[in-house]
Amino acid sequence: MRSLALLIFFTMIVSAQQPETSYLITATDPKNTRDYPGGRGEHQLIIYTEAYGRPSTGTNQWGAEATVKDDIVIKLGGNNSPIRPGEYILSGHGRARVFLQSNVKVGAKIVRTDTSVTVIFDRESFRIYSDIRRKELIRKYDRIKPLLNDSERVMLRTAIDSLRIVRDIPNDSAASSVDSSLYTEGMRLLDEIEYRISLSPPVEGRGVWHRPVEKNNDEIAATVARLANAGFNMIFLETIWRGETIYPGFITQQKKEFAGFDPLRTFIDEGKRRGIEVHAWIHTFFVGYLGADEDTSSGPILLKHPDWQLVKRNGSKVSSAEPGYLYVNPAHPDAQDHIASLYREVRSNYPDLAGIQMDYIRYPVNVPLEESSDYSTVSRDRFRTQFGVDPLTIDPAADPVMWEQWRLWREQVVTGFVKRIRWENPEVLLSADIFPDIEEAEKTKMQKWSDWAVKGYVNFLAPMVYTVNAEWIAESIGRMRTVVGDSFPLHIGLAPYLKLSPTQLLQQIEICRELRASGIILFSTADLSDEQLRLLRIGPFRSNAQPPSLITKRSKP
Repeated sequence: MRSLALLIFFTMIVSAQQPETSYLITATDPKNTRDYPGGRGEHQLIIYTEAYGRPSTGTNQWGAEATVKDDIVIKLGGNNSPIRPGEYILSGHGRARVFLQSNVKVGAKIVRTDTSVTVIFDRESFRIYSDIRRKELIRKYDRIKPLLNDSERVMLRTAIDSLRIVRDIPNDSAASSVDSSLYTEGMRLLDEIEYRISLSPPVEGRGVWHRPVEKNNDEIAATVARLANAGFNMIFLETIWRGETIYPGFITQQKKEFAGFDPLRTFIDEGKRRGIEVHAWIHTFFVGYLGADEDTSSGPILLKHPDWQLVKRNGSKVSSAEPGYLYVNPAHPDAQDHIASLYREVRSNYPDLAGIQMDYIRYPVNVPLEESSDYSTVSRDRFRTQFGVDPLTIDPAADPVMWEQWRLWREQVVTGFVKRIRWENPEVLLSADIFPDIEEAEKTKMQKWSDWAVKGYVNFLAPMVYTVNAEWIAESIGRMRTVVGDSFPLHIGLAPYLKLSPTQLLQQIEICRELRASGIILFSTADLSDEQLRLLRIGPFRSNAQPPSLITKRSKP
């Protein structure tokens, strides 16, 4: 009966003609690649052809790309796609990335003019797409089949076999226009089958970053229940950000929206009821924001201690690379003492917290040179006392040795603070959000996370591998493993906020598992729809899992 229903359903699906969608082309084969990787800037849609003269696009992980041959999309990727004879690449960043992710699938037809590209996804496109998906589903089903019971095998095999009918319907079959919601439902069903054909291991960290917006304890209970029902077992709760706390404390002010109750206490209690670990997620050196939203302020820390603020090489105190972000100077002794006291307050007031996570445990973005930091009087005087040189006078091109010494000095400032937090909180399960590319982390953020892992300053790392490109995730994990070893726990941060499709998110989760990650953390709850949560529950999170046992008793370093 289900097979017949699927046959009728997909017959209707492929009869639908989907609307055309267009986007303006920014450039073809850009010549200036100095400002942005591959010459692709913010919100731009770039076309790369053989005339580009390079083997690949050279773009970074923050975009999406489609490979096109004979005006048919043959592959979707994220960055640095190879350029082969007879093919061209559509590459988008920002809004252009969202356009590609929302409209382009394998099998789609591309109509290209001098000024724009138009994506057409008609019944023939769907036939190509669904046939490729069906073959992938069969391959995955064969791999998981030994782990299924008889009823699961019959149900999934029947559903997969029913997809064959899409390919077999002749092109000239009678077609009348149908509601596009049927097409959407067809895509949803393909995703559902793929999610059901996935493993659900019994030991795995399944985390999510959450900024609390709940107004009372009942709303918190509903949020925790929603996440528990979806299969999560870890919540990384934003506890201190922009210099304010969500809990009533004594060191800095509580956020006004939480006055009168203690969200952290309630999250911890509800987490215990639901079997979810709650970790306090703390913004460390990022303490204020001057931006466009309503909640814009230097924050209570910098309002009280403006002399603690970080200063860029150009004299500005507000980041343009991270627009509006305000930092305390990581090297200022009084600022360090203040931030460390907040960590102690969280630990002492909430001893039943599962753990504490350090975020923004770094300097801001330090490129280009004028954006580098910190050049406050305190940092300059401390460095000059030790090395006899004012860092503001160091020209990295003329004196690379001293420039490297200045970088190492700041790197040691950050690592020293991580060591301090571990020393002062020896029993806490401590983690850190990091940039996965070790060269980028060290050279531009002064974040030597390899030392933190090897020397035992943290119990696990949470690399923020934010991309639509699954291959880049695999490469990043592989590179990290060469540094920290195969056994050190990595909870990989993935990015639904980039509008990942269900297929993309599942593929990224499965890659993390294949490469022996101890868990995954999704950013963030605000970007997870009810449908995404449902798919996680029927798929990779369908069996409850225990977070890995990561707590290790450590003596003070």
